Amino acid sequence: MKIFLLMFCLVFFVAVSFSQKKKEIDVYLIGGQSNATGQGYMKNIPSDFEINKSVQFFYSQQLGGGGSALEWGPLCQASETPDKFGVELSMGTTLKKINPDREIALIKHALSGSNLYNQWAPGKNKNDTENFGPEFIKFIHTVENGLKELEAKGFEPKIKAMVWQQGEGDARDIAGMEHSINYGANLNHFIKRIREQLNTPKMLFVYGYVIPVPLERFTGREEVREAQKNIDQDSGHKLALKRAFVVETDDLPLRCDEPDSPYPDDKVHFNTFGILELGERFANKINQELQ
Repeated sequence: MKIFLLMFCLVFFVAVSFSQKKKEIDVYLIGGQSNATGQGYMKNIPSDFEINKSVQFFYSQQLGGGGSALEWGPLCQASETPDKFGVELSMGTTLKKINPDREIALIKHALSGSNLYNQWAPGKNKNDTENFGPEFIKFIHTVENGLKELEAKGFEPKIKAMVWQQGEGDARDIAGMEHSINYGANLNHFIKRIREQLNTPKMLFVYGYVIPVPLERFTGREEVREAQKNIDQDSGHKLALKRAFVVETDDLPLRCDEPDSPYPDDKVHFNTFGILELGERFANKINQELQ
């Protein structure tokens, strides 16, 4: 009888422990400025593209989306306005296609026109809060709240990677050449600080080249793009960081190429098809480096 009771207790304990074990969920972060916010148009998405709504999505209250800000919901658009979208749609859908047996979640905050040197400034360290830029604060707040909510839902979130589409704000004439020249050092420090802030020292960081077409107002274009090249793990430059990779974007179509574009002269922002392709490239690069 005692043996039977012991066995029953053991089976019960194992069953309870198994039921209480949290399910892992892979988390991917999105940040940056206008091409991260997203300038694709929902109405122009090809009919054969289907959003995988099993992917979970959480975005900041500064974005307008197809769901509710700061609440987990099915993958949807989140940009300046709900009629536009960013890399989240194709990136999340592609990641799920590649990893059908994994739970996938995205967290996003971005602001059009924002710069790295001031608005995304991460401070010297975790304790240097008075020198945190406003967008860095919003981003960390969004990520921390998203992770907390996942844990409350019974998940064990694992941050796998961050994607970053930014640099125009630091290359503009109004920013000044000093900030364009310092972009490499600033991006290097930003990546280190994001990893430190989120306790993810080996987090993959994937980002895309900016400003594919030389334009007069972007006086620091070459400096910013050179810095993006140098940060890449395989560049051999002193600024190179392990597990940081740049993605080619110069061949992506722009808003000036989009049919009936309200911005026929826009050679800075990727259009609907460019944003969809960029999200897919981010997902494929992430998958390639996480193998």
